[in-house]
Amino acid sequence: MNHHQLHRSPDRTIPPLMPSKILTLICLTIVRRFRPAWLAVSVGDAAREVDVNPERVSRLTTRAQALFDKALASLLRRGRPPKDRQADAQTQHLAVTQALLGIATDVLAHISWRKPAVRALVVGAYLRLQQQHPKLTQKDFCEALSLSPRTLRHWLAHPDPETPASASPVPPPAPATTTPRKRPPRRKRFGFQLVLPGTQLAGDTTNLSAFDCPLKLIATQDVGGRDQDLLQSVIIDDHESAELVVQAFDEAIDGREGFQTIVDQGTPYMAQATREAFEALGAEHTPQVEGTPTDKATIERAFETAKSIAGPLLAITDRLAETAPVLKNTRLAIALSTLLITALLKSYQAGAKAQRRAHEERQGLAREDLLDIAKEHRERSRAEERSRRLLLEAIHEHYDIKRPKTRFVRSLRRYPLVVLQRAEHAFRSQVHRDDIRNRAAYFCAIVRNIHDDYSAEQARQRANRELQQRLQAQQDEHTARLKQRHESPDAWLREALEALAAQWLPHSRTLLFGGIGIGRSWLIDAIDQLCEQHGPAATRDIADGVFRSFSAHVVERIGPGGLVAIRALLDEHLPPLPQDEDQSRCTQEFAAAILSRAGPQRRSDPDGALSNLPARPGGS
Repeated sequence: MNHHQLHRSPDRTIPPLMPSKILTLICLTIVRRFRPAWLAVSVGDAAREVDVNPERVSRLTTRAQALFDKALASLLRRGRPPKDRQADAQTQHLAVTQALLGIATDVLAHISWRKPAVRALVVGAYLRLQQQHPKLTQKDFCEALSLSPRTLRHWLAHPDPETPASASPVPPPAPATTTPRKRPPRRKRFGFQLVLPGTQLAGDTTNLSAFDCPLKLIATQDVGGRDQDLLQSVIIDDHESAELVVQAFDEAIDGREGFQTIVDQGTPYMAQATREAFEALGAEHTPQVEGTPTDKATIERAFETAKSIAGPLLAITDRLAETAPVLKNTRLAIALSTLLITALLKSYQAGAKAQRRAHEERQGLAREDLLDIAKEHRERSRAEERSRRLLLEAIHEHYDIKRPKTRFVRSLRRYPLVVLQRAEHAFRSQVHRDDIRNRAAYFCAIVRNIHDDYSAEQARQRANRELQQRLQAQQDEHTARLKQRHESPDAWLREALEALAAQWLPHSRTLLFGGIGIGRSWLIDAIDQLCEQHGPAATRDIADGVFRSFSAHVVERIGPGGLVAIRALLDEHLPPLPQDEDQSRCTQEFAAAILSRAGPQRRSDPDGALSNLPARPGGS
């Protein structure tokens, strides 16, 4: 009704409204879908006659019919028993569960199945569902999990995977004929140790041959800075002497006092001239202890590297000297060997991997920072050396020691400063005695006695520190293992089953102490951890999978009787499965509503306009 019709006089007759073309075609389409025999014309012809697209009519009819069916369903329920709301909720829950299962299936297609816990869970779940639902096939089970049926068949046929790395099962009793143990992989003899550059100098000598002339290679190495320079100084000559050793160390020290020189006990390195030169250079003379080849391991390794590179080239010179004896000249051999070794060391250092390894072990500290720390270290070392010398000189002067000062200082300079201070304090209370005929020897005896006590005290402290370190290491290992067990409770359960298997007594066919022990404690804790992480149902499935793998592994050792006893103990502590509620759709209220209307009582037929009876043939 338009605006003009609203203002017409009330006595004027309003003409009836006519349906639109679209509404007429929709009604015609609905009749065509339910009673096609009632129509004498097709919907397509009728739509084209009024210039309307038949596809549009079909879409509008579908939408209108859906709304009409929904309204009609609500109207037709009037007077009937109420809906079973529980059944509707269960139907809706089932639809949501199926949708979530589809999403989970798609997600599982991108998940790795390599974890032992996942393998145990899948195998245990399949075995449980196969017992509860015998009609369940491997194909349906694998499709729901996006798992290859071939993988599941392999897991079922090979239930003995490798023991997880986190588990450390109790070793089984040794058989009568023990097989030889496999040799563990050899570790590196000398790893790269973190030493500050500019604090330790190692020196040694090795043999060379050039132009068939025997030569000596005298070299020094900065132990902490060998990643930058493999050898600090190199001298090649036809002999070895204290003068050449001092020259090599003088070139390496270069005026920096406070170095610790590590040398062997060869004659040139232990000579009086060498020790006096080290003292003048401000370096601590530290000979290698006999029977400890690792003291100079780094420079020995450097010699091996240099000789392995230069060896083939020097061998050529030897063959040349055999061919042309005129080339067998010592001066020529020294010059060529020095040039060759120097060039090879430079080229080796350009491509050495030691710099990267040293950078990793020094935790990214810059070389400048390390050099500053090394300078401070040398300053402290030089200060302590100076303090010892000054203290000994003061003792020599104040207590009238009848021995040359240089000899007295040199003989006692190697003792720690705290020992010398304690000795001076003890000697001070005895120096007034007249029966002391040789004060130097008496003071040296006091120093040695105090040094013995000091060494014993240091040994006790070192032993206590080592004991504390071992206890701390054991505590850290226990904490790490406990953390690993909590992160992998399936491996912990396997470890508990192995411990229980060690308690099986074949002669009495029982578990030792009825299964009471560390194995049962681990079993309870592992099950509690599994329940906390995965819930009761998944815990039973994982436990079944782990026990199946464990059974295949130990059945020959403990027999079926042991498996039955351990399985009974496992079932005793496993959580019960949650029971499914009654899923019956016929609730008590719904049944009462149906029964109350059963029998001859019948609702009266609706009016003809609402009748659902089919139309008679030819009716309108």
